[in-house]
Amino acid sequence: MSRRRSAFATMAVVAVFCWFYSFALAVPVDTGNVSSLWQARGHEWFGAFLARVLDGLSFLWGSVVRYEYAAAPESAWPALVFVVLLAGSVYASLRTGGDGAYAVAGRVLGASFLAGGLTNLFVIVEAAVASPYGTAQLAAMAWSRPDDGIWLALSLGVVGSVVAAYVVTLVQLAAAVSERAEREDPPASATVPRLNPAQRRVRAVRVATWGALPTLALAFGGGFVWDYGPDVYTDAAADARQGWVHVVWFTHASLAPPDDPYSLGGTFDTLIWLPRTLSSVVLVALIWLAIRLVVARWQRGAAPSVLGVVMGCWGMVAVLAVVVGLVEGAVFPVPELAPPAYNPPAYTRAFDNVADALRFAAFFGWATGVVVALALRLSGGTLTEPETAEPVPEGSMDR
Repeated sequence: MSRRRSAFATMAVVAVFCWFYSFALAVPVDTGNVSSLWQARGHEWFGAFLARVLDGLSFLWGSVVRYEYAAAPESAWPALVFVVLLAGSVYASLRTGGDGAYAVAGRVLGASFLAGGLTNLFVIVEAAVASPYGTAQLAAMAWSRPDDGIWLALSLGVVGSVVAAYVVTLVQLAAAVSERAEREDPPASATVPRLNPAQRRVRAVRVATWGALPTLALAFGGGFVWDYGPDVYTDAAADARQGWVHVVWFTHASLAPPDDPYSLGGTFDTLIWLPRTLSSVVLVALIWLAIRLVVARWQRGAAPSVLGVVMGCWGMVAVLAVVVGLVEGAVFPVPELAPPAYNPPAYTRAFDNVADALRFAAFFGWATGVVVALALRLSGGTLTEPETAEPVPEGSMDR
């Protein structure tokens, strides 16, 4: 997309962020009261969801949105880092892609998710550095830091993606009316090799298979490295190895059995392992399918640059991980590790999964983009359609 349209769309997303910030500075809200209000009306899950969304506003420095158990932000650095990452990731994603309304909305959504996940990792590192124990407590900080910035990114991504799509559409219409559309600079793109339909399908399948391998390897290795995960062990916060799961790992992705199958009271509990295996398979399959569809679309038009491929796939992994984590937490039960009064409802587990999934995608999702970019480059020269020799009239050859 052109520089002008990318800049307009980026400014629109930043304007939505400024509107959110203005609301947070001007309207005092107690999110606990909001949750209680909807709980009294019989919609407890919606009240919990609305409270999580409003908690995202409490992440902003100077906000008057409060939750009774959350401390007010002490520094403006997290909010500043978030808006810088937001503007940079949104502009980079838009600049290196097409200008279709749905494509713009999808890239803005993925870029917003990445900004929230990376900001959350920054908050964890910042807290560890400021801690008297230093970076030795880095993993444990993931337990004590709230996920408000992630929920701000989720709500901003949904609203900002719609606004950006409308802005780009309006700019296109204005350019068409003023007859300046042809004078705008073309988007950065790579040369698309000529492929017949069969070759296109083969290439798309090959690139998608390579692109799904990083997530497959991480999910498979997680079962050997991290046992069942910290949500099973009530005292796992004291274990730095388990604590790192909440920093860089989607806790519900394990394709392999645990190291110690008797770590849960002497029995192998399939209620934990099987749902996580299924959710991992679904996540890898969705990533494979999404990459295949995206590559097929690129082969019908101008392929984006390397940066565009990496940013697009990175954001796509973030969106898919959030969706899988939300559904997995809401559908699959977990074994009762405490009295029923202390077991959280399904929607609470689903909301917690969203934060874990976005951290996982922000930390590891770039690997998928890099592999896809390499696979596209390596397969471009081998699947090109051979040039057809032009017929030579008789008698024209030198003797």
